[in-house]
Amino acid sequence: MEEEEGESHDWAGMQSDALSTIFGKLDAADLLTGAGQVCHAWRRLADSDTTLWRRVEMTHDGDILMAGAMACAAVDRAAGTMEAFWADSFVTDLLLRYISDRAVNL
Repeated sequence: MEEEEGESHDWAGMQSDALSTIFGKLDAADLLTGAGQVCHAWRRLADSDTTLWRRVEMTHDGDILMAGAMACAAVDRAAGTMEAFWADSFVTDLLLRYISDRAVNL
């Protein structure tokens, strides 16, 4: 059935298990700067579903300070469940210490 002109969908009402599956296909930067900014329901899921943050891969794409802050946010959202972290040139000794202090499963 085609969507009628002017018809809208309430994406905030999407089931959390389906949304988690979709979010799992996104990289950490997209979750932090995109999906988590759509609405309160999506942000709550992106913040609280630690399975989304167990394996984090990040690349430097702009501001190094912002990349480091996003990496810290990803580590925090993993809430001690992070199993893998991969990043490129923005990683510093301070960031590595931050990760090692909070990601005991690495």
